[in-house]
Amino acid sequence: MKDRTINIWQAGILLFIIIFANKILVLPSLLYSGANIEGMFCYLISFLLEIGLITLFIFLKRKYPTYSFSKLVKEKLGVITLKIVYVLIAFFFFCKLILIYNVTYIFFKDLIYKSSGNFLFLICLLPIVNYLAVCDLRSFGRTVQLFFPIIFIILLFCVITSFIGIEGMPLFFQSNVSDVFLTTIKHTTAFGDVIFLFLFMDKIEYKKGDGKKLFFLATFAMTFVCMIMLAFYFSYTYTSFMHPYAIFEILGKVKDYGGLGRIDVVAVILVMILTYLQMGIYLKCFTLSFHVVFPKLSDAYALTTFNGVFLILVFLLIRNLERTITYGENFLPYLSLISFVLIPLCVIVFLVMRRKKNGKD
Repeated sequence: MKDRTINIWQAGILLFIIIFANKILVLPSLLYSGANIEGMFCYLISFLLEIGLITLFIFLKRKYPTYSFSKLVKEKLGVITLKIVYVLIAFFFFCKLILIYNVTYIFFKDLIYKSSGNFLFLICLLPIVNYLAVCDLRSFGRTVQLFFPIIFIILLFCVITSFIGIEGMPLFFQSNVSDVFLTTIKHTTAFGDVIFLFLFMDKIEYKKGDGKKLFFLATFAMTFVCMIMLAFYFSYTYTSFMHPYAIFEILGKVKDYGGLGRIDVVAVILVMILTYLQMGIYLKCFTLSFHVVFPKLSDAYALTTFNGVFLILVFLLIRNLERTITYGENFLPYLSLISFVLIPLCVIVFLVMRRKKNGKD
């Protein structure tokens, strides 16, 4: 189905989900183990890089309001460069899909469905994610717009209750600048997903002043992530590295402190909804990139390729959380060169070069 356009609010909600979704489970614990409480600076540095990507997208959208990113690459840099760029983008989102599935699968298996295996999770997940990937972009936008109030209410509840019972605070400045820098580089794999905006560039309706709406929803998501991170660090202080699932662990401690019952199930519902939507966005990006590389093949070939390779790698790679973290820390950071180096360089070239008018520069 040919994608129709989405409005700026729907694009902003997609941006909100992408920024928020994969930074509230394992990442806070990993950043604390590498940089102690200064792990918050790793968040801030990475968020500044993402703000830079959003800014480049807004400038590019203003200059080329009707162009697609693939058309720009083809016209300015050639067909061969187009194929290389989109192969790398497809590989980027495929690897991120593997990581997201690994983390959420291990989370649900360790804490809830201990006796279940991969097969049950794949049956529950893949059909819905595949449907989201091939459905019309406007339908996807309306879906996330429908779920956003539910996500926001659950998220607001988690943030407010997470500060209940905080008594201690870890000491600051126990790590040096090099620790913060190396930890940031090591975990950049959790950031850079906002490049999906460039892939859907021609499908996003943009009017004067819409850039502020994107910045508003992006900073809104970043603020919520930072609040959850601080609540987690202040709740567990020096043992934060021992608790891998941040938002679930926070609500679990509130449950023990205030006798509020199993409120940690709220975090499970939030993670479940975000996983479906986030993986749907990633697979849609993979499908779009696949179609640019192989324009004569339909989306069915993209989904068949994805599902086949995905199933093989899932059964080979998933063993435990430690193995998944090793995959995320040692291999995926190299992919950040695609989002934080390759895409910005292409955008800067497009912004510097003059637009063609009537076939002439």
